[in-house]
Parts: sequence; C-alpha cells; structure tokens
Amino acid sequence: MKFIIIGSGIVGLSIAKSLIEKKICEAEKILIVDKYSIPSKGTSRRNSGVLHAGLYYEPGSLKAKLSIQGGIKLKEWCNLNNIPILNCGKILVPFEEKDYANLDKIEQNASKNGCDIKIIDHNETLKIQPGLVKKERYLWSPKTSVFSPSLIIENLYSFLKEIGVKFMIDSVIRDESEKKQLIFKNHAEVKYFRYINCAGPGALDLAKTITDKFNHLTILPFLGQYVLQKSGIKIQTNIYPVPDPQLPFLGIHITPRLNASPLIGPNALPVFQKDIQGYDLGDVKEIPKIITNNLIFLAANKCNYRNHAFEEFSINLRNKFLKNSRKYFTTESLENFQIEMDTSTYGIRAQIINRNSYEFINDFIYKEINGNIHIVNAVSPAFTSCFSLSEFIVDKLT
Repeated sequence: MKFIIIGSGIVGLSIAKSLIEKKICEAEKILIVDKYSIPSKGTSRRNSGVLHAGLYYEPGSLKAKLSIQGGIKLKEWCNLNNIPILNCGKILVPFEEKDYANLDKIEQNASKNGCDIKIIDHNETLKIQPGLVKKERYLWSPKTSVFSPSLIIENLYSFLKEIGVKFMIDSVIRDESEKKQLIFKNHAEVKYFRYINCAGPGALDLAKTITDKFNHLTILPFLGQYVLQKSGIKIQTNIYPVPDPQLPFLGIHITPRLNASPLIGPNALPVFQKDIQGYDLGDVKEIPKIITNNLIFLAANKCNYRNHAFEEFSINLRNKFLKNSRKYFTTESLENFQIEMDTSTYGIRAQIINRNSYEFINDFIYKEINGNIHIVNAVSPAFTSCFSLSEFIVDKLT
C-alpha cells in the first residue's frame, strides 16, 4: 500500500480526495483505516452543521487562511453533487455592555481575514430575522451557511469507494518506521510509503508514541447537548450570541436546518472521562490527567474557564436551553415557542490544551515526522476547512 490515512472522518476522506486530484497517488493505492466505523461516526458528524465564514480566527492563523477558501470549495462540491446547502447567513446578538466591545473586535478581526461582514441596526436585522430583540447594533455574516455533515461524509465516502480507495476497520498499535510498516490490532502489519495520521482525538495518542514533541499537549473533552425548536417563530438565519474571546466556544445558538426543526445549542459541558457517548477520546491512562486538568482550570480560572464551567452545569437542562433561546426574541414574537430535548444529537469537542501554560490551543496543529504527517488538532472549523486543509497537508508531501 502506498498511502495509509488513519481516520475516516471528513479530514481523512478529504485528504484521500486531494491525493488523487493532485495525482500524487492512484485511488487503489490508498488505504483509509478507522478504529470504529467506515466512514467515521465521530467528531465530524457531531456538530450543528454550520459552514463558518472565518469571523473569529486569529489573522495569519491556519484557521483564518483555510476556512474562507475551504467554505467556498465545500459549497462548490455540494453544488456539483446536488447536496443541499442552506445559505441563510448569521447574526451575532450582543446582550451585555462587554459584548459590544467584543462585537467590534470580531468585526475588525473578520475584516482583516477578508470576511464579508457588516454592522447592522435593528431595522436591517428585522428584514433578515423578524422578532429579534432590539439592540444597539448587530454583526451580519451573509456567507455563513448550514449543511448536513452526514450527507457530505456519505457522498464523499461513496465517491472514494467507487473509484477504488480501500477501507479497513482496525486500530493502529504502533509505527515501525525503520520497516515502513504500521502494526494493526487485527490485521498484522501493512507496508506504507507514507501515512497521514488524522484520527481525531486518537491522533495525539499515536503521535506521542513516535515523538516527545507533543508531550506538553493533552485533551480536555467537552460534550455539547442540543434541543430542537418544535414550534413558534420561523428561524431564517443562524442566531448567535457574541462569544467570550478567551474561550473556544461560541455559546448556545439557534441553527435553521434543511427540512428539519431548528437546532438549539450546544452547551459545552466539561466532562471528567475519556469516553463521550461511546466515542473514545484517548487512552485509558489519560483519565487521571483529564480530571487533574479540569480541576486546575477550575481553580486557576485560566481563560475564564471557571465562569464557563459553572454556567454550563445545570440541574434543569431544558429550562437552561429555553431561557438561552428565548432571550433572542421579543415577548410578542414568542407565542407558542416550544422546545424538545434531543437525545440523538450531541456534539463532541476534544479540546487540546497546553499542559505547561494551561491555555487552550485554538489553531490547527500538524507535524511531519519521518515523512509522515500527524494532524493532532483539527477542531472546528475543520469541516468547513476540510478541502483547503487537505490540500494544504497534501502539498507538504510533495
């Protein structure tokens, strides 16, 4: 086998596509391996399906460079393959005085990134989303869209399988680089020319068996829970709060969906375990580190984490979501506004932190080792950026 891709999420599938399109490798010489399922049912599917426009990312960062172009490429792919995209935009709504200052910072940041954005008043806002509560100003992002992660993943998987890409369910035990072979749990060893490790949370575990350059990184897992809006005001655009710039979470928002009830959420609930809803977030030996890291973040309040954690814990989850969604609208527009708990939809965020500084790592992280590439941090907006990110990674191989 010439190229092995570890991980069959959206990044792994996109890398296979780029290898073929750039004529680096024939389809039949690519093997995609996943520990759980083909294609992955992990973090790639566990999100609200928002195609981000690049508003928040640090100018010059990989996220800023790849998200805007990636969004364009993803929309083109969807149009080419008759996959529906809801081009509905996004409105950021401030609630506190500090939100206005953060809104202005986001507007400046987005402008530096080349995003299509605009500060609008209440009258302009009502033309986009009737019923929104009156505020001094809002940020409008017309290029933010909504897609179905599952539809895109399944379409891309079918395309790759049809043209000859090989798939295998198994887990990598180790890399015997001197023999250029990967050792698998169930299928012995497989020779490679090169491999790309993009196994989501597991990518960091594998990379740590090869190099000590990632020993300062560890995973702090979060669970995102959602509810559905079952009746009431028609949601015509993404409605978001102004996020806390110290945290990598965007707050509870409302997302219109294709032929489905609007999605409300997620929260970002810190968890003290390595397994979220059956999805493994790392080796069992990491559990004590997860507990320790959470406690240190809580005690030191690094990155405003304590305030966030206390806000996320709730005895009555339904009331929490109802309160956070109703605040976007005027009282008269909330007639018959009802929500419903949704146990089938949840988000997974395997947030990487720097254990030395106890800071969140917010950008994509990759490293080439012995000619192979390890993508150890590909969190949001990795789905939006997938085609640009995969091309960026594949170019490193040439």
